[in-house]
Amino acid sequence: MSVDRRQRPQADGGRVVPNYAFTGGRTRSLAGSDMPIEALVTATELGLAKAPGMPPESRAIVEASTEPQSLAEIGALLGVPVGVARVLVSDLAADDHLAVHLPLVGTDGRPRRELLERLLDGLRTR
Repeated sequence: MSVDRRQRPQADGGRVVPNYAFTGGRTRSLAGSDMPIEALVTATELGLAKAPGMPPESRAIVEASTEPQSLAEIGALLGVPVGVARVLVSDLAADDHLAVHLPLVGTDGRPRRELLERLLDGLRTR
């Protein structure tokens, strides 16, 4: 028996939940803003204080974000596509549960040279 790749097994008894269920079918945050995929997030004091009462996915994001996390890392943690992670993270940021750290960009909206050089240096060290 194969499992649909768009569905994620849950730790509680093998229940399977479609990815879109985490966002209620939404592709954008309730705040309506799109977070850049290269943004990093960290948990706020408010987020950490409220984490125990949050839904499991939100709680996992906040607790994992005690150190900066990228959207890709959060998607991998939850086992969901980056687009789903973006919606969940954007909602948490809109509620001040996460702080968003935007990448270095120029006035034209493109990554600045310093960012690209750091990325290239990081790739070379691997």
